Amino acid sequence: MRAGVGYSENPDTAAAAVEAATAALAQAGKTGPPCDLVLLFSTARHDARILHDSVVSVVGEFPRIVGGGAVGAMTNDQFGYAGDQVGIAVIWLDGVQCDILDEGGLLQGEEKAVGQRLGKKLAALGIGQTSHVVMFYDSFDRTRGDLRLVQASSLIEGMEESLGFFPALSGAGLMGDFTNSPSWQWTGEKMAERHALALAFGDGVQVDSVIIHGCRPITGYYTVTKSEQQTILEINGEPALTFLDRLLGASILPESYPFFLILGINKGDKWVEFNEYNYVNRLCLALDKERKGLVMFESDMVEGTEFQIMHRSLNLDYMKPQIEGLFKGLGGRRPVFAFYIDCAGRAAAYAGLDQEDAVRVQEIVAGRVPLLGLYTGVEIGSVMGRSRALDWTGVFCLFSVPQ
Repeated sequence: MRAGVGYSENPDTAAAAVEAATAALAQAGKTGPPCDLVLLFSTARHDARILHDSVVSVVGEFPRIVGGGAVGAMTNDQFGYAGDQVGIAVIWLDGVQCDILDEGGLLQGEEKAVGQRLGKKLAALGIGQTSHVVMFYDSFDRTRGDLRLVQASSLIEGMEESLGFFPALSGAGLMGDFTNSPSWQWTGEKMAERHALALAFGDGVQVDSVIIHGCRPITGYYTVTKSEQQTILEINGEPALTFLDRLLGASILPESYPFFLILGINKGDKWVEFNEYNYVNRLCLALDKERKGLVMFESDMVEGTEFQIMHRSLNLDYMKPQIEGLFKGLGGRRPVFAFYIDCAGRAAAYAGLDQEDAVRVQEIVAGRVPLLGLYTGVEIGSVMGRSRALDWTGVFCLFSVPQ
């Protein structure tokens, strides 16, 4: 397996596609037969059909093109978001099996059923607990006149029911910009909307991953005592906004909660020393002022859920040992490609930070392998040995093959 990556910020869609695809082939050396697989991501500013066809004009008709909308993209030496970014990886599988499976009808309320159907397809392939699967799905349902979030937790739950176990799953909820503009997906054979897509890799490719969020708890544990779908209505028996306003006071005003307030759910032993890898973070999406509720990105903070309020680290030094740990733990395997799935909320200009984690990832990878990253709505990674939907998280994936 080998790969090359390319990037463009050209506002002309056709020119951006050609620039990015040409750069990816050049990095890979452009030798031998056409590549087998193309990962393609772009912001909603680009026309998906023109982008696809222009990439084909460079890589040829044979490679399968997979991907969709992203708030931004990054490679080994470039990154950007909220503009005209296009990121691409061209991949030669060199005989390794890679099946592309997709399921449509991904609407709010139908996530579990879609996950069950996708899980059945994976089961039919013989996917096992050590198989490596990368999943992309459309983050939003726009079919009913308003904007509704697709729940990754329910999607994953449906997959588990059909498979009887969790595969080694990493992935992303795709979105084309910060304003949630409509965007398309490429599924290997067609353009689509409201789909969940899985790349199932056969023996020979290993995908190791690590979650990166750099958040620590700053409070004790509180309990959700009433909820409805994505909305936390009561905490410790009080209306959620009343409780948080009393707890946080002037330090964080309620108007600042959306995309800033992070609640952490500890999936490990809550009485032992803090371990970042045990935490699933949930980011506030909006306020329900009428009911004094807190609307979250996922719907899994149900009655009885214990959580802590989390603080974001302003120092990105925590990233290096986590990523280096993957490179050092390959056990003689050869790393060939790095894929970074980054929460769009972590972008410095959006989060009000003065450091970009994209830059830190670039520095740590240091050209050892081609790197493609994308800014996403939701991330999927492993916490306590189980794949989960994550917020305010980076998921760094390292592909490797035998020497």
